[in-house]
Order: sequence, then structure tokens, then C-alpha cells
Amino acid sequence: MMEAENQNIKRKKNRSLISTVIKLLVTCLILFYIFYRYVNLHDFLVAFGQVQPWLFLILLAFIVINKYLIAFQTGYYFNKAFDIRLDTNYIFKAHQISSFYGLILPGDLAGGLITWYYFSEKSGKKVDSATVIIFLRLLNIITVIAFAALGLVFEEKLISLGLQVYIIILTALLLLMFIPFVSSKAAAELKKVLDAIIKVIPVAGWRNKVTGLNDQLWDSVIICTKASPGVVFSTFLMSVFSQLIMIFFTYLLMIMVGINLPFQVSVWLIGAITIVQLLPVSFAGLGVRDISILFLLGKFYQVQPEKSMVLSTFFLVYGLIFILLGGYYSFKMKKS
Repeated sequence: MMEAENQNIKRKKNRSLISTVIKLLVTCLILFYIFYRYVNLHDFLVAFGQVQPWLFLILLAFIVINKYLIAFQTGYYFNKAFDIRLDTNYIFKAHQISSFYGLILPGDLAGGLITWYYFSEKSGKKVDSATVIIFLRLLNIITVIAFAALGLVFEEKLISLGLQVYIIILTALLLLMFIPFVSSKAAAELKKVLDAIIKVIPVAGWRNKVTGLNDQLWDSVIICTKASPGVVFSTFLMSVFSQLIMIFFTYLLMIMVGINLPFQVSVWLIGAITIVQLLPVSFAGLGVRDISILFLLGKFYQVQPEKSMVLSTFFLVYGLIFILLGGYYSFKMKKS
């Protein structure tokens, strides 16, 4: 039994190592291509030297406020929907730790699992913690996409890409996933559908375990539907304020690096960056985020690739600050 468990742990470590190596290779290949094909290193360093440093701390304050707002939103919904009280500082630390592990493990999904571990450990409610994380993740992604769509509506230069249709489809799919969290009837019907699928599982032991987990999960989701409209609306408003903070952050960051574009560009650009960074293919969005910004700002606004690269680099710098903070919190919690 012990040997089988050790082998399982070893396999997980090997998978994690393979994933890390693949992410490293993808990151290096994309960055090599960017600097080989688009960015002149000398011009990049010159553009970096033209940054307005006085804005750096102001923008850092924007992100700190936003992260504490998200932590407060999480604690608020835990309290109002499930009568579980979690300290805002604890949630803030858990979020940063999840971003630290998300850098090493397979992206945003792994980060979500780490967040779930800390929330469930503190609250003692595993299923409820998972439900809150899924609910808030969907709500925040829907808000990001809604603002991105709003920005694209007023951006004539991007109409030729036809992104509006894809964003509408994606928003509709996310809204369909969100409905069971606010409608008990929808939750009950979806539970019946999944129950019917689970009954097809041939192995009785697995079927019974999955049935038990499915019942617990949907019981938890149905509790979400009982939250008052005021609680749901307040939680939604916090997502809106969070996105507005990041939009203003993006606009000021563009000013800081010397990119002078209309405000509406920042409305959809931060949405595009957020969605791209969800892809677990590189470290902290490196490479994928860079080439996306270079393409969008270069093709439609004729922004110099070096300035676009400086902009992307500062997105990385601000992200790394909180990733390293998460590493510090993780080390500190392990010692205590």
C-alpha cells in the first residue's frame, strides 16, 4: 500500500516536471521568435529608458487595492451565502499563494486548486469552498468579457477581426454556466442530467463516489441560489469595480511607457490580456501575452513593437511582485 502511494506521488512529480519543462520551452521559443522577428534589443532598451517611473508606485497601489477588493468580495460571499467567515487578509494571502503555484503548475486551474485547499482547510467546508470559487471565477470572467465586448463595440479598427461574434458566443456560454448559481430550478434540472450520466458508469464503487460528490456539489450550488438578490448584486458590483480598476491601471500603464492611445483601447485590451493569460502554456503569460500585445497594438495602432514589449514587460513585473509575495506567504505558512 505504501509503495503504491509512493509510486503515485512519483508519477505526479514527473507529470509536474514535464509540464514545467514544456512551459519553459514554449516560453523560450515564443520570446526568441519575438526578439528575432519583431523587437530590436537596442530600441527596446531605449524605450525602456523612456518610462515615467513616478507612475510605478501609483499603479502598484491600484493592483493592491484591486486584490484586496477581490479578497473582500470572496469573504463577503462566503459569509452571506454560506455563513462562513474568512478573514480578508487570509484570503488575500491565499490568492497570492495560488498565483505562486500557478507559475509552476499548469496555470490558472492549478492556482484554483491551491485556493480551494486553503479555503477548505480554514472553513472546514470542501464542497462549499469549491462552489464559491467556481461562482466567483465565472462571475469575474463574465465581467471581464462584458467589458471587453463593450470596448470592442466602440473600436472601429477591430471590426475587421470579427471578434464581436466570438465574444458574444463565449459570453452566452458563460451565462448558461452561471444560471444554475442563481436559479434553483436550473440547478435541480442540471443535477438530474448529471445523475443520469453518472448512472452509466459501469464500476459500482466509482459510481457511488461520483454520485456522492455530485449530490454534495449541487446541494452547495442550490444554497447559492438562496442568496438574496442584494447579495448577488453587491457581489457583481465588486466584480465591476475590480474590472474598472484594472482598466484605469492599463490606461495609466500605457501612458507610463509612452503609448498614447484612446481610453477605450484599455477597456478591451485588459480583457484580451486576462483571457490570454488563462492559457496554461507559458510562465506567467510570458510570450503569449507579449505576442498578443505586439500584434494588436502594432497591426491596428502602429505602436512600435519595442514599446509594446515594454508594456508587456511591466504587466509581467507587476504580476511577479505578487507571485513572489505568494512564495513568501507559502514559505511562511509552512514554517508556522
